[in-house]
Amino acid sequence: MKKGILITIIGIIIIGIAFFGLQIFDFAKGVKEDIGKNANRNLILVANDYEIDLTDLDSVRENLNGFWIPENNIDGENILWLDFHKMKNFATWETIPYTEEIKRKEELPMTSCSTIAELIKLNGKVQMEFVSLVGSDTTKIESLTKTKFKIDGMTYLKHKGYDFLKTWNVHGYESEK
Repeated sequence: MKKGILITIIGIIIIGIAFFGLQIFDFAKGVKEDIGKNANRNLILVANDYEIDLTDLDSVRENLNGFWIPENNIDGENILWLDFHKMKNFATWETIPYTEEIKRKEELPMTSCSTIAELIKLNGKVQMEFVSLVGSDTTKIESLTKTKFKIDGMTYLKHKGYDFLKTWNVHGYESEK
């Protein structure tokens, strides 16, 4: 009699552990899916991403314009803002914080002496020349698509950025809204 009760209790415990394990597995799978969705929430995704012609200065400028986040730090707190003038080939290479507070207040913290990034055509391909208080350097743009660009071994992904900065439209580009 005691042996039958003991076997029944052990069976109930095993069934309970298996049920609990399946519930935890299902929960973990849902969390993983949510994390993937949240990571992509602020990225710009397109159905037909394609390479931009790196010999076409206007096309490179137009496609680099906007917000970018390093691929290796997708959950980071900083984004890169390249705000090119529609008819000029320079912008500030400005790393800005991406926070809920800035979205709410619609104010960026003050920075000084940002690096200037100028697009230049060298040997038939568009490159970036960086000028700062420390000096200058020219770097090849390795690749550029609608949603990614790679420069100096670093890959950046197109980020949605701040809506209030897009609506400034101080440089003549159409708002993405």
